[in-house]
Amino acid sequence: MLNMSVARRYAEAFFSIARDNNKIDEFQQELEKIVATIKETESLEEFLAHLLIPAKAKKEVLSQIFAGQISPLTLNFIMMIVDKRRENYIGVIVDQYKDMADESRNIVMAEMVAAREVPEDEVKSLADKLSASSGKTVKLQVKVDPSLLGGIKLRLGDRIIDGTVAKKLEMMKSQLKQAKIG
Repeated sequence: MLNMSVARRYAEAFFSIARDNNKIDEFQQELEKIVATIKETESLEEFLAHLLIPAKAKKEVLSQIFAGQISPLTLNFIMMIVDKRRENYIGVIVDQYKDMADESRNIVMAEMVAAREVPEDEVKSLADKLSASSGKTVKLQVKVDPSLLGGIKLRLGDRIIDGTVAKKLEMMKSQLKQAKIG
C-alpha cells in the first residue's frame, strides 16, 4: 500500500515549481508521457520497481529514454524520485499533480455511476448543471454498474447524491421497519 501523503508531498513540490515557472500544463503533459511510457514499455515498470537494481542504473535507463523528450526540470524531478527510492510512487505522484493542476484551473472531477449507459447529451447537461451550481467546471466520469437496478449516484468531492433504486428501496425498508402498525 502506497502512502498517499508521500506522493502528495512530491506532487506539491513539483507543482509549486511548475506554478512558479508558469508551466503547469507543459509539466503535466511531460509527467503523463513518462507514466504512459513506463506502462507501455515492456518490463520497464518491473525494472524500476526492482529493489536490487541500483538507482544509478535506473537513472541511466530513464535518461536514455527521456533525454530530449522532456524538460531538464522534469527529468531532474524523476531522477530525484529514483534517488529517494520512490519509483513505485510515480503514477500516484502524477495523479496528485493532475488533481492540483485541475484545482488551479477551477476544474473539479465528479463521478457518476449509472445502472445503464447514459446518452452523451444527458451527461453533458448534468455536467453543465453541476458546473453552474458549484461555480467550477465539472468533468463527469461515467461508470456503469447494473447492480444499481436504476437511477444514478453522483460523487462530487466529498458530496454524494444517491438517486438509485437500490438506495430508495433501502430507505423504504428502513421506514417500514420503523412504522407502527396500529
